Amino acid sequence: MVLGGVALDDVTLSGWAYGPPLGEAPVVMVVGGITATPLPFGDGVAREEGGHGEGWWPALRAADLIDPARVTVLCPAWPGNGSGWARFAEREPPPLSVLDLADLVALWLDGIGCAAPLTYVGASLGGMVGVALAVRHPARVERLVTISAGLRPDGWGTATRHLQRELVRDGLRSGDVKTGMIRARQLGMLTYRSRYELDTRFGKLVPGLSRPPVATYLDHHGQRFADAFPVHTFLMLSEAIDRCTLGDTRAEICAQLERVTAEVIVVGVPGDLLFPWSLQYELHRDLQAVGAASSLWKLDSQYGHDAFLADQEALAELLRLAGALVSSPAARPRFDGVGQQPLRALRVGMIGCGTVGRGVLELLASQERALADRFGVRFEVSRMAVRDLSKDRGELAAQIPVTADPMALVADPDLDVIVEVAGGVEPLDRVLAAALAAGKPVVTANKALLARQLARLGVLAQRTETPLACEASAAAALPILRHLNHRADEVERLLAIVNGTCNYVITRLEQDELPMADAIREAQALGLAEADPSQDVDGLDAAAKLSILAYRSFGAWFPPDAFAVRGIRELTPLDCDLAEAMGYRVRHIAHAARVDDGLALGVEPMLLPDWHLLANVEEEYNAVYLVCRYAGDLSFFGKGAGGLPTATAVLGDLIDLAQDNSARWPAPREVPILSLEPRRHYLRVSAQPHPGLTRRLESHLRRAGLRVHSRAERQDGERTHIGLITSTAGPEAIERAAASIRRLGRIDGLLILGVGE
Repeated sequence: MVLGGVALDDVTLSGWAYGPPLGEAPVVMVVGGITATPLPFGDGVAREEGGHGEGWWPALRAADLIDPARVTVLCPAWPGNGSGWARFAEREPPPLSVLDLADLVALWLDGIGCAAPLTYVGASLGGMVGVALAVRHPARVERLVTISAGLRPDGWGTATRHLQRELVRDGLRSGDVKTGMIRARQLGMLTYRSRYELDTRFGKLVPGLSRPPVATYLDHHGQRFADAFPVHTFLMLSEAIDRCTLGDTRAEICAQLERVTAEVIVVGVPGDLLFPWSLQYELHRDLQAVGAASSLWKLDSQYGHDAFLADQEALAELLRLAGALVSSPAARPRFDGVGQQPLRALRVGMIGCGTVGRGVLELLASQERALADRFGVRFEVSRMAVRDLSKDRGELAAQIPVTADPMALVADPDLDVIVEVAGGVEPLDRVLAAALAAGKPVVTANKALLARQLARLGVLAQRTETPLACEASAAAALPILRHLNHRADEVERLLAIVNGTCNYVITRLEQDELPMADAIREAQALGLAEADPSQDVDGLDAAAKLSILAYRSFGAWFPPDAFAVRGIRELTPLDCDLAEAMGYRVRHIAHAARVDDGLALGVEPMLLPDWHLLANVEEEYNAVYLVCRYAGDLSFFGKGAGGLPTATAVLGDLIDLAQDNSARWPAPREVPILSLEPRRHYLRVSAQPHPGLTRRLESHLRRAGLRVHSRAERQDGERTHIGLITSTAGPEAIERAAASIRRLGRIDGLLILGVGE
């Protein structure tokens, strides 16, 4: 056997299996961290009798999670810890990586005759192996649940593991291997648990003790590890993590991730020191960037990296909310007759054939076989309505009958569904209403129309029991409405970057220090902005999308003119520079939140801490960040504009229609719009430099009841620019402070932005 260019002799691969024999049930593979046994659910022998008891993951053994009565559970064993290699315990382990371990798992599956795609559940090292398996052997993994892992090791974790290995190798050289293993485990325990937990348990010193209380804790874990775990297995698996790489650049990594066909559920813990939350976000972001089906879930726990073990009941509840594991012996058919009756054909009447419409035709042509195989349906664009009959729309549209009257498509009895990708409000509002009234399903990407008419059209769809689908109107390729339509949770707060033009322009201000006008011209040259960019840079496009998102998130309807909308024209590269100096980044944010019995919502440029997920969304990418009552924080990331990304959302809605998976549109709730809750603010004061300016500014802020939390200053010729982050204040207090500052002499510019958390 050759792995990673290393020839391995006399290898015996082993593992553990629970449940029905292979071929009689779906397969779930479970892989834990470095020290995990292949017995997550135990061996039926009590620990007191030398067995493994109920195992290390009993909370996941449940009828609605992993049920060995219904699924075959496979658990591979690593060399030296269940699998055997000749002379493995006598020599330095081979230099393998996580990618090689994934190949090893694939070989084991071949050896036991498991050819069916499986659900893979992995934590820590096991999660990294799962990602590698989905990349290297995509046909083997149909669903991947990766917990407290990532695409690559973190620098802090690599440093810790290096020191652990040095301690062990010192023991090998001196002949005192046990002490080396004990010290390595003790060092590791400081990264497995959070600082909060260690401080809570051991932070109080007891006078008179010769050793701190934490020493007993570390001794216990070090001794147990040294007594039970094979030294060369530890060295090999530890190095495998640090050798893991899919590429040197993000482009190379994404090229590898394009091979992933599995649905991926990424779970992370914000307090994890070993695989920090940023690594889970990075994995989720890059998967979504290449079009993979990925969702990101946050497990709030005090236990840090070990939360998947120490807080496994909370993990089990999170996996239930995510719908991560299905134990039923057979999935529900996508619709009656798949594989038994002829393909079902849905005849589409399409209004509009511009960039998005041509993208829909291209996808339907290129994905025809895949749609038939996966969903048992064939979509046929049988007729089109366009404004200009003489315009050339390409080869795919040339053979489709066309009319200039969109109402003719509604009246055509041979059409099953109306797809509207033309844009504009009139007369399409009447056309879509007529289609719904006639019982003909509607798929639309028209955010401008929905921003004014969604409540009326939604009520009409509900009354006539006719599907209305509009995924493409909210954030193009991001499946945010699909999640909101089928969630079993309450959204408490929504933050979103939903305009690719604004985000691209701000990125250019930030990274290249381009003036606003130059950044807009660059966006126009790339096709990211219209000739008249007002809808984008003045915030109107984002406001329309927020109306749609708020309706689905909170069940309340507000057109864009009902809430405050602010664009990005006031921003300069200087604001991005000052914000960065204080640990923030500027982003154009659409936001909505429950406040008492009402909603506070708006669109505005604001500052976000540089660690925030949305602060790290760059270029033309979009993202939606949800704070949910039960699931915690969720995020969706991807391209929010463009013909093909938007067309994928249209096609997704058509698939939902074919599967009878459309959402209902209950009448909107009557709730008031309330003022934003008090928050911190960013002030950029531009003035002629003079002694005492900063002191006078802070004095005026104190009189308004505000304190300065952060400060940055830049010089620009004969002007000085001071950036300030204030303490929390409501709109009245910040207006008083602003009025007072404007009365100061030599002040010739003041910009105020909100600061998000």
